[in-house]
Amino acid sequence: MLLTEEFILNNKIIYLLSVSLIFALTFITQKAQASGKEQYSQIKIIPSQTILSPNSEITIATEIKLAPNWHVYWENPGDSGLPVSIEWDAPDGFKFSEIDWPTPHKISYDILVNYGYYDNVTLLQTLKIPDILPDGEQIVTASINMLICNEICIPEKHKISIDLNNLAKPNINNSEYIKNAKAKLPIEISGEFSYFEKDGALNISLALEDSSILDGAQIDKIDFFPLDWGIINNVAMPIVKIDNNNINISYERGDRELSEISELRGLLVIESVKGDNLGFTIAAQPQPADIIIKNIEKSPSTKTSKITWLTAIYLALFGGIILNLMPCVFPVLSMKALSLVKMGEKENKLARMHGIAYTLGVVLSFIAIGGLLLILKEAGTVIGWGFQLQNPIVVAVLAYLLFAIGLNLIGFFEFSFGLGSNIGNKLTQGKSLSSSFFTGTLATIVATPCTAPFMGAAMGFALTQPTIVSISIFAALGFGLALPYLILSYVPLFRKILPRPGAWMNTFKQALAFPMFASSIWLIWVLSQQSGSYGVLLVLLGMLAIAFCVWLSHLKSKGIAKNLTTILLVLCLFLPFFSLSYITTTRSNISDEKTQDFGEAFSQAKLDELLDGDAPIFVEMTAAWCITCKINHATAININSTKALFKQQNIEYLIGDWTNNDDAITRYLNIFERSGVPLYVYYGARDKQTGTRPEAVILPQVLTSAVIKKTVGNLL
Repeated sequence: MLLTEEFILNNKIIYLLSVSLIFALTFITQKAQASGKEQYSQIKIIPSQTILSPNSEITIATEIKLAPNWHVYWENPGDSGLPVSIEWDAPDGFKFSEIDWPTPHKISYDILVNYGYYDNVTLLQTLKIPDILPDGEQIVTASINMLICNEICIPEKHKISIDLNNLAKPNINNSEYIKNAKAKLPIEISGEFSYFEKDGALNISLALEDSSILDGAQIDKIDFFPLDWGIINNVAMPIVKIDNNNINISYERGDRELSEISELRGLLVIESVKGDNLGFTIAAQPQPADIIIKNIEKSPSTKTSKITWLTAIYLALFGGIILNLMPCVFPVLSMKALSLVKMGEKENKLARMHGIAYTLGVVLSFIAIGGLLLILKEAGTVIGWGFQLQNPIVVAVLAYLLFAIGLNLIGFFEFSFGLGSNIGNKLTQGKSLSSSFFTGTLATIVATPCTAPFMGAAMGFALTQPTIVSISIFAALGFGLALPYLILSYVPLFRKILPRPGAWMNTFKQALAFPMFASSIWLIWVLSQQSGSYGVLLVLLGMLAIAFCVWLSHLKSKGIAKNLTTILLVLCLFLPFFSLSYITTTRSNISDEKTQDFGEAFSQAKLDELLDGDAPIFVEMTAAWCITCKINHATAININSTKALFKQQNIEYLIGDWTNNDDAITRYLNIFERSGVPLYVYYGARDKQTGTRPEAVILPQVLTSAVIKKTVGNLL
């Protein structure tokens, strides 16, 4: 992971690519979908029948049809927006009920979450007819106000009248339409519902009288939509635990005091495996915390960490040291090799300064990435360690960067940019500490998607602690990664073991370009899993632009031709960055496609189904950008002996692909106090006599077929 000052900052292209990489960690691109329609909604008023009787009731439906990608808001709009409002102008004695709202969907916009409806929605109200019905036609008029949004929000107002009890016209019976609309309303359920606040979280306990509503439910897609604003942090993801008929939901609290409400009203929203969005009305009463905690502690998903802060520091330190030997660092091993050789010719004082600069680059980068991870989790985003490579923009920029470094190593370019002297040489006279600092930054970004032994437990602990504790653990992990190089810089005896610099180093330096090209190819393959062939095409065109810039830099021109060449070079240089705005996540995870020889795609619902059975289960959590994961899979899992073992022992095999962000997989990792991949979990077969399963076993992160065989054998 060490990058000598000979080639890191000796040209503007690499510097520009590197800066762009840092910004790309927090850059998420969204293309605005402009609609050419002048009208974004259509409204119809549909009564259950048109002929009225005194002292009776009919149902009035307000049907709202929306243009594609536009939405309107629920009774509680969430973090922004306004609910649909309907005001009626009717004859004296006609009374309208409050709106009956269908079950809404969550509408997410990065740091905001709203509740509302896409495509179409039907709002129902009951119209009470007076005891004395006036003769003749009765006209009722609805004034509908709503905020309709896509990338922008537009207030719309509709005024629609319908005539009722017109005896000159036949009665129109819309009861079937009303019946279908009522089927989308939330369902009332019975049970004991209570809530309490503890440690900044709202905990809801739902003891159901009838647990059949959970049949076919996806556990990772159970949610609570409050009717009152400000009660929860709408962006945060709930933590759901189920024990028999009891559902316990924990939500990060919002800004509103719970004392302002007498009961907690809202919807228990469950998405079934069929994709149905089912809502159930809940009215929970306040309850002392100590009563409900007993129920939560019974949940089999609850896992209490035995790690202390000091233990986590030691685990992070050793994990960082071992990370130097993990396959995840292969993309930067060639940079490190060249710097190690150059270290042998430095004076002691200068060597130590470079060691400190490199260490600062690693440690501060770990703190920056860890801090960004904490901020995103605090905002409610469900992510884990290695999240930067789940963003295809980051992957694309890294591919550009390693490609440019490879071209530089092989000696294809070095720019002066018309400044009269070579900037690269000025920056690499043997005293540029910034190059060593940047080496640590780049090494951290590229080499940390995977987790090393000891590291996983430390990271899982860090993400549940106060900020200062978490940051200290991230710093310890970075210090462990940098420690071997730091020791080398401080101990002259170790540096004397290194080969002496000489003319051979130029050939060695050029040879190191090819691991850079190989790493760039690997990143393009990762991008293909995230953005498909279109994303790969954009990055390859960006690389063509970089290569064209290199060719332009070698042209010998004077006067106007030189100026035109410089302008063309700058324009081509920005083409790779321009292409980034069109790279998006367009493909599903690899495991959703039939790319594995055996096994089945992971989902929490599928795992729960298998756990209800008797067979043993093996769960693999992987990602395309995790080299350790791919090596483990190729050498320990996807081999004939392991396949035969799984078949012989009737082991169910689930594969979770975390290449793109997947909230369900992130929550599964959190159950085992892990923040990144790889993760391998084995559930032993259910005991035939006791009917219970043994405790789940976490396998090592460096996996072998022998380890799998031993684990399976011990838990048969």
